[in-house]
Amino acid sequence: MTGQEQEQDGGRSEARVRAELLGPMAGLRRSRKVTAGDHARDQAMIARRLSYMSRQNLRGLCEMALKQARGVWPEPALLLSWAYGLEQPPPQRSDYVASLLRSAAGREARDGGYLVELMRMARRLGPPPGRYMISKLREEAADNARRRAGLRQMLERGSSLRREDHAWLEAYHADLALAEAMMKSSDAEDRAA
Repeated sequence: MTGQEQEQDGGRSEARVRAELLGPMAGLRRSRKVTAGDHARDQAMIARRLSYMSRQNLRGLCEMALKQARGVWPEPALLLSWAYGLEQPPPQRSDYVASLLRSAAGREARDGGYLVELMRMARRLGPPPGRYMISKLREEAADNARRRAGLRQMLERGSSLRREDHAWLEAYHADLALAEAMMKSSDAEDRAA
């Protein structure tokens, strides 16, 4: 899929999942304990949950699943686990990242100035951070704040930024906007409830 095609469908395509993963796996038998209706629902859920994946990673996942399958359709949770190992979902598509940011830990991170670092850690590692990890996130946030301040001073003096610094700053601000948007959607849901 070209960048333009991905842009047109928001980088997501259930049809792509069906063509690259589910179609080639159609010859596998479903487990005896799974009804035809449940199997169809599982496939629809897999197509929805993995619609962010690239063609290349879907093909790789298909190859791995077919090697491991031994003729029987793998459990959906196992297939999703393999998929997440190949390509993590973007933060706005990750139930875990969204729930962490919308929780008390997310509000504490926002108030403590380490919201971006918490979101990035959640994407990388997964489990909720303990006290040690939070102290590391705060240190990283302080380092990032110093770096942003230094870059801001360079810009104010009329200096141009190196390409790497410009890219880092853009990525940081994009992650901050995303994390804040995810938290605002939570705040709106809470008010509506």
